[in-house]
Amino acid sequence: MTLKQLEYFLAIAENGSITKAASNLRISQPPLSLQLKGLEEELGCQLFIRDKKNMLITPKGVLLRDRAREIVNMVNETILLLQTAEDTERCVIHIGTISSICNRVLPDKVLQMKDRYSYVEFVLHEASTTQILEMLADGTVDFGIVREPFNMGAYNSRPVRDTALGEDSQDYFTAIGKESFFDEPELRIVPLTSLRGKPIIIHRRYCDMFTAACRQQGFVPNVICQNDNIASSLSWAASGIGIAVAPYTSAIQNTDPTLVLKRIDSPAIVSRAHLIWNKTTPLTPEEKYFASLFG
Repeated sequence: MTLKQLEYFLAIAENGSITKAASNLRISQPPLSLQLKGLEEELGCQLFIRDKKNMLITPKGVLLRDRAREIVNMVNETILLLQTAEDTERCVIHIGTISSICNRVLPDKVLQMKDRYSYVEFVLHEASTTQILEMLADGTVDFGIVREPFNMGAYNSRPVRDTALGEDSQDYFTAIGKESFFDEPELRIVPLTSLRGKPIIIHRRYCDMFTAACRQQGFVPNVICQNDNIASSLSWAASGIGIAVAPYTSAIQNTDPTLVLKRIDSPAIVSRAHLIWNKTTPLTPEEKYFASLFG
């Protein structure tokens, strides 16, 4: 079955005779009759009942007529779309990102991207670092914006500079909680040892890092809760349960004025954010430019 056969069939169905259809199509009757015969033989059914003057369409002919109209209209619409569409291909970049970077860093990068490649579209997946690494592995996202610790050697990467950190690209850890939990409430920077014996609330991914740093200072932290979301740490801290330990760019999401935030020092614990993508995946020109906006 060809598009031309369907067009000829529709002409016969609409005109009710081969003679009128041939006249409107500006072809002779024999090729039109031949095309109709070939179509009926291919489909194995009679599409018209012929008499001396008219072609009466059969029930199966009515079914084909309705479907043929849809097919021909769709083909014509597709041709028109291709003729009027811009030459630039549609480009969609899928990004898995931690929330803090999504809100502060990405909007500026997207604006720069749109200035150069206005047709690029973005699909964002806000998730944890662990989830983003899984999405990179299964191809759900093209890029991931994640925070240490993770296996950096497994990916191509560029550092993400968060405007909240100023010139410092290292996202230092903070202690955030009710003022009563701190021995010296007036201090903005506290030594790690000041957290000895205090009830600590921390994201599961940072627990080993934090515990190792505490052990080096001669104590084991009193971790009363591990979780998978900074919002949980902040809400528990706001309830007065304990001190939340989190990277600065995560901790500043807090909106509770009763909590105080202090930088942990001596030693400082840091965690950088990175834009990453799979080493085996070639980048398009648009994706290469997007990656170049970082670092």
